[in-house]
Amino acid sequence: MKTRLLLFVAAAFAFIGSLRAGTLELQPKQTAPPTITESQPWQFTIAAPGWMAGMDGTIGVRGVNADIDIGFDQILQHLDMMFAARAEAQKGPFGIFGEVIYIGLSDGAQISGLIDNVSAKVGLTLFDGALSWRLINQPRWSLDFAAGTHYSNVYERLTLNPNPVAIHQASQQFVDDIANDLRDRLDRDISKSEFVEILKSTIAEHIASRIGNALDRFQNKPSIPIGPLGGRIREEVAQVVERFIEAKQTALRIRIDALHLRGAARRAAVNRMVNAAKMQIADQLASVLDRKLDRSISRDDFWFDPYVGLRTRYNFNKTFYTAVRGEIGGFGVGADLMWEVEGVIGINLTRSIFTEIGYRALGGDFEDNGFLFDTVMHGPQITTGITF
Repeated sequence: MKTRLLLFVAAAFAFIGSLRAGTLELQPKQTAPPTITESQPWQFTIAAPGWMAGMDGTIGVRGVNADIDIGFDQILQHLDMMFAARAEAQKGPFGIFGEVIYIGLSDGAQISGLIDNVSAKVGLTLFDGALSWRLINQPRWSLDFAAGTHYSNVYERLTLNPNPVAIHQASQQFVDDIANDLRDRLDRDISKSEFVEILKSTIAEHIASRIGNALDRFQNKPSIPIGPLGGRIREEVAQVVERFIEAKQTALRIRIDALHLRGAARRAAVNRMVNAAKMQIADQLASVLDRKLDRSISRDDFWFDPYVGLRTRYNFNKTFYTAVRGEIGGFGVGADLMWEVEGVIGINLTRSIFTEIGYRALGGDFEDNGFLFDTVMHGPQITTGITF
């Protein structure tokens, strides 16, 4: 009896053991949670932001500044080309953002001086690239942290077209006026320093003042965002004329000294030489001025501004939403300070197509290599895009 009981207990334990073993084999194996790549597909957005921006601030070139106060209506009047595109990619909490904006503008003015007219061109390129990470993701709202860089490129060109008739008249009047002082210098009646002061004053009266006051108005209060590229043109022209007359004075002095004359005989020789050279000097000076004033002045400046920022979105319902983003950067790498803010109200027209209406502002304070760009671009923006 005891033997049968032991056999029954052993069989029962064996049966229960086999059931437990089967139960363990039927339990599913635990697996690692899916990664971002496995869990959610990429979502792409392509959009065209229509930023109707004006510009305020200061643009300077070599220490000469222009006051910028340009509305979007003026931008439209002088617009040659505008291009804007935005692209985004999102996969789970990870995002990539890129945007490019190009604005090409031109302007011109009649100067009616030694410079007949001028034309100006500006090309402004803005690129923004960033990576983002979703910090909060709720059914109705989300918050992303972004880090990236702004690239800014400003190309400016000023073309001067001279007035040959005005230049020739000014050259003759200048030479006639400076001739007596040139004689006095060759006769040693005035010192070199006295002659230089008289020369500078005569240049300012007959040459620099006749370049055209309209050029100052065109550059100091422009209708397009361009710096005063010709802001020092008067100084440059005055230096050219001064060096030219000094060279002519030196050449005449060498010829007169070679005659070894004194007193009245030297004065008579000086008078003859100066009178004979006046016409030639005036013609040569007119040619020098014409070449100096027939020119194009251009600059091409660019810089990078690293930045950090936050972007948030709130869905009122399936159709309407609002979104806000803010960025701050520069940190002395490019601009001392760069900032951007944008707020929009959005409408999902379909499951894929959306439209946004909002306001945007971008500011920066960049200065390097004689170029100052301390401006704020701001204005309403209408964006239309597609998500897939």
